[in-house]
Amino acid sequence: MSVLRGFFSIPMILLLVSCSESEGEHWDLSLPWSVREFHTQNAYRFAEKVAQVTEGALTISVHPGAVLGIKGPDALRALEEGIVDIAEMPGFQQVGTEPILGLESLPFLVSSHDGLADLYTGLRPAVEDAFARHNLKVIYIVPWPNQYFYTKKKIERIEDLAGLKIRTYDRLSSALVVRLGMIPVQMPSQDVVAALASGVLDATMTSTATGSAQGYWDFLDYMYPTNHTWISNIMAVNLDSWNALPTEMREAVERAARELEPDFWEVSRRDDQAKLAILKENGLILEDLSPGMKAEMRQRARPIWDEFLADNGPAAKTVVDAFLSRQAAEGRE
Repeated sequence: MSVLRGFFSIPMILLLVSCSESEGEHWDLSLPWSVREFHTQNAYRFAEKVAQVTEGALTISVHPGAVLGIKGPDALRALEEGIVDIAEMPGFQQVGTEPILGLESLPFLVSSHDGLADLYTGLRPAVEDAFARHNLKVIYIVPWPNQYFYTKKKIERIEDLAGLKIRTYDRLSSALVVRLGMIPVQMPSQDVVAALASGVLDATMTSTATGSAQGYWDFLDYMYPTNHTWISNIMAVNLDSWNALPTEMREAVERAARELEPDFWEVSRRDDQAKLAILKENGLILEDLSPGMKAEMRQRARPIWDEFLADNGPAAKTVVDAFLSRQAAEGRE
């Protein structure tokens, strides 16, 4: 991340944005990921496609690494206030504003990319409504890869998790690990390596993308595919910026997003396998949890669903019930 990030105030950001404008319509796109992350590369592809389909009438400058001073949790507010025109953010970081954005993170609700795509057939309209309440339009949604538990010791029974200090993302993942007997330590990804090195953490949860980028093989020995939660990034645009475009230009941008989004999901799948290979090559041992242990973990997690649905009203329950019915009809977990 840029060392300049902490020095940008909102007036300075506005100055930077205004100074970057050129002929035609121009948007500044903020996202917190490094230039190497596949989500950032997706954003560059989207910007290139938009320039192509609008014949240069709309250009998008991609600003990775939070160089405009906008961290992930601040993205929705910054976008709503018009500090930037377009931004990408993980949905779970916005649950304090729109709780429905945490629904995909319900532990063990979804077991695969295909399941997540199915969930979004019902969830996406609710997500779009949530953003619309903040004068924002969803452009595309792309998940992070599968999630894993990374540990120093071998895990064979649920009792082996007892007392492990594990990094968590948010309230739901913290609630899960407490029910599994672990000790949650909620922290951002960039702090995990130091915490592992100092002994603050015994374990962590994340994707293979982050595990390989941060060299977890220097601190941990085992990794277990759990898919205990899912995290999707949402690319959204300020509606004032959107509505300033001519109708035909908006239609062209929407077509470009619809065309690219399925491929971006495939990029996420491929990234998981590529980064998993790197982790294994560097000594991390990939093992699966026993069916009995998986079943016990799901059983312990289920009350978290009930609490979430009770707090989020009938809309959330409708989405979950319809998803579970479809999964059952197809013979999936």
